[in-house]
Amino acid sequence: MNSVKFLTVFAVFLLLDLSAGTNMKRDRGVSFYNCLNSNTSSHGNIWITASVTGHVWDNSSKSMDSNVTVNKEKWLSNVRGFPELETHLGLFNIGTFFIESRVVSYGFKPGWISTGLKLTIPNNQELRLHGAGLLLKYTYQFSESNPSLGGYSGFMPEGFVVKGHNMEIKMLYEFDLISRMSSFPLRVLFNGGVRVPFAKERLNRTQIVANTGFVYSGYRYDFYVLYSLESFWNFFNPAIIDGAGKKIAVYFSENPMYLTLGGDVRYENGMTLSLSIPLLLSVNQQSKMSVEDLIELHRKTNPALFADEKKRGIVDPFDPWFVKWKIVGSVTFPLRFRTSSAEMMRNYLMLKNRKDVQKIDIDQKILNDKNSNDEYNNQTKEDRIRLEEINRRRSELNN
Repeated sequence: MNSVKFLTVFAVFLLLDLSAGTNMKRDRGVSFYNCLNSNTSSHGNIWITASVTGHVWDNSSKSMDSNVTVNKEKWLSNVRGFPELETHLGLFNIGTFFIESRVVSYGFKPGWISTGLKLTIPNNQELRLHGAGLLLKYTYQFSESNPSLGGYSGFMPEGFVVKGHNMEIKMLYEFDLISRMSSFPLRVLFNGGVRVPFAKERLNRTQIVANTGFVYSGYRYDFYVLYSLESFWNFFNPAIIDGAGKKIAVYFSENPMYLTLGGDVRYENGMTLSLSIPLLLSVNQQSKMSVEDLIELHRKTNPALFADEKKRGIVDPFDPWFVKWKIVGSVTFPLRFRTSSAEMMRNYLMLKNRKDVQKIDIDQKILNDKNSNDEYNNQTKEDRIRLEEINRRRSELNN
């Protein structure tokens, strides 16, 4: 009887411990580096993110720039680190309002500031296998002059930008497997849309922006592999960028595209530490930004060399000279938090699988104990009968 009471108390303790673990503060509208999920933060929740993007611009110095004296002994651009801040607020469980900014960029000047709204479908409070959302984002870009190459306006070390007002619209999709298979919390994300400059004369700088990837979203840890693309409309023919004294051709493989490896560490109080490493995938197609290729495009001494660019009247070389890699670290924490039923269920399902090895089937345990007691009683009865038989025979011999 005492063993049954002990097992009952122990089982209740396990259930209480399991439910207590669901207090993990988890943002329903979490993003993974630059890839967004389809959910939005719970109503009234406020989250703050501080991050730093660092890189070494590890291309060799460009001697084509007449405004820069090239130092052959070291890189033109060394180690850089740019701070960024973001805050977002959950609205009515179907939206998230956000403001974000790169506080300091090249030349110790502001980089950009963005604000916008992320919307989702009304069943945001439930764990869903398929989720959909919409991102509306306004950005003001303070500068489009890169730190070294004169004339290549807009081509910054981390991608192409247009100074001034820009609008970005993205469709968001998420496949969240935990709603069907709690033992394997895999997410598949896709974001796709356009980034459009407001200035009419810059509409040919409109870009397709896309992000996709796989996320293993655990209880305390996330691991992800992402792909990002910022492309001109150059899937079949190169985009011709003509302006600022330059005429260049940008082929599809020369668009900024990155493969990102990263992960998160999450704490009970909601603080999340993230580290991401984007790696450049862009590949050059025709000429490179060198004096030799510049001369060839003008003199055309070898007709077979850069034939496609020459056919299109291109006189300035281009190659994807963006940074080869970046390191992005961030810390996120809540200023105001109220958990959603969906994330409470997510925590429960993850903890349930973690606790499986500790589960005890009380009915089976009681049955096993009963069988053990029956075997003991049967064995004791047989021993008593044998002892009585021995005593009886001993008594007969004595008589």
